Amino acid sequence: MNVYDFDKTIYDGDSSMDFYRFCLRSDLRLMRFWPKQLWGLIGYQASGRASTRYKSFFLAYLRGVQNLPDVVARFWDEHRHKLKGWYLAQKRADDVIISASPEFLLCPICAELGVSLIATEVDGISGEISGRNCRGNEKPLLFREKYPDAVVDEFYSDSNSDVSMARLAVRAYFVCGDRVEVWEGLSGTQGGEK
Repeated sequence: MNVYDFDKTIYDGDSSMDFYRFCLRSDLRLMRFWPKQLWGLIGYQASGRASTRYKSFFLAYLRGVQNLPDVVARFWDEHRHKLKGWYLAQKRADDVIISASPEFLLCPICAELGVSLIATEVDGISGEISGRNCRGNEKPLLFREKYPDAVVDEFYSDSNSDVSMARLAVRAYFVCGDRVEVWEGLSGTQGGEK
């Protein structure tokens, strides 16, 4: 199986931020959550690490989003074109997307693509994270919980924070825009340029 990070890897941008802007554009009343979001941003910058707590501060705006499944469907109608062509050309049915983005946001597009998903579980009503933030060192742990014996043939990511997930793969690739290159400096991986 091949495993892919989502944002900036197979999606051109950050889907969580795109979704937030999409929601804000549709309902300016979501600005009322700015103080809580700002508090979370200050805490994040002061601590220097992305924690579940600070991410929940940002996601507080979901409390103001009405009929979330419909909003998500409209979002993907408008943003589906941001899926990268190189990924669509090589997509396989046994692909797994693993992402820190909210599961409710990525689930519909992954279902449409016919691939599996591991993502951050977020309550769409409260914005609270109900599980672990699927980021960095949590990714391989969450992956192994779901697929304990799976062989990861190839892993793709745009971020060095995914090095622990990349080390699970036979071959790992680093993505920068539409350029896909061998992820250098990983022991246990092998492969050539894509």
